Amino acid sequence: MTKLTCYVTTCASNQNECCCRPQIQVQGRNACKCGETECQSFQKKGKGEMSNAVQYANANTDCTIKCTAEHCIYNSSGDCTASQITIDGNGAETRNETNCKTFREK
Repeated sequence: MTKLTCYVTTCASNQNECCCRPQIQVQGRNACKCGETECQSFQKKGKGEMSNAVQYANANTDCTIKCTAEHCIYNSSGDCTASQITIDGNGAETRNETNCKTFREK
């Protein structure tokens, strides 16, 4: 499990900078820098909602991270091996405005 800090407060799964999902997917198959990645699991929070946690009730400090970023040193056969990652994109309206700040090119 990876410690996940998420600054995407506009995501329905974000609760106190943690994710309520047990697993997320980071995308960026051909990414060469963090700005070319995105959180595929992002779902925009609805208007007037504090957090609906997208069917998941509890914030997870650790979760499974699946990743398609083939050029990241932490990607091992589609699994993130970093002990801690940060997803950034405060104010994001769409998932392409989010990114994995932990991405490091091989």
